[in-house]
Amino acid sequence: MLKDKNFLEFEKIFLHNNNLKKISPDLADIDKDFDYTNLIIETPYSSSQNFCQEKLYGNYGNNNFIYLHNDTYKALSNALSLAKKQNLKIKIWDGYRPFEVQAFMTEKHPDFVEQGFVSHPLEGVATHVRGIAVDLTLSNLQNQELEMGSEFDEMSDKSHHDSKNISNLAIKNRDILIEIMLKSGFQKYQEEWWHYNLPINDLQPDGSYKINETSDKKYPKILDKFPELLSDEVKQFFNLK
Repeated sequence: MLKDKNFLEFEKIFLHNNNLKKISPDLADIDKDFDYTNLIIETPYSSSQNFCQEKLYGNYGNNNFIYLHNDTYKALSNALSLAKKQNLKIKIWDGYRPFEVQAFMTEKHPDFVEQGFVSHPLEGVATHVRGIAVDLTLSNLQNQELEMGSEFDEMSDKSHHDSKNISNLAIKNRDILIEIMLKSGFQKYQEEWWHYNLPINDLQPDGSYKINETSDKKYPKILDKFPELLSDEVKQFFNLK
């Protein structure tokens, strides 16, 4: 494990090379363009409290930070402003996801890939790997999550945007989230109410989606290695040092 100073130097290069920005409560006094008072950061993949039931991010992930593409950062900032006008906060669980973590998810849970809950890092669009996706929800001013009808990362039909198997309150809250995110420049993902990404897919006449070639080039999958972001479990699985 690198010492903090070396990690931060490596991180600076990694972020610059991949057009990423870091959001963290530690930057609240520095980053004046971002409303941290209206943002809650929680990183379930930094522990075993996630659908894989294994820790996926390294020790530095416990520092409660998330990386976003510069354009995603701007769009999320817009979403925070819109949420604030409705006396709501945004709680974010994940943004940029290392290629190896995405691959770990698919290797461990191929059934979730087939069901559309996990995107294959090579074969799929993998918006998290590009840094253009966010997993999030809405909270009230007391930091209590709004009812959304299912848990984050719940792999069931209740998680689908058009699910009828949820309460009217959950439908209403999802609609509020959809409106905020679409107005902020995001595109929703039909299978997961919590997942939004920058527009990269074009709707086809038959109702399917096809990746937009221009956006595909603008937001490439990030393949640079940053092993300090990975948990020991992920590194051991892929025999990484």
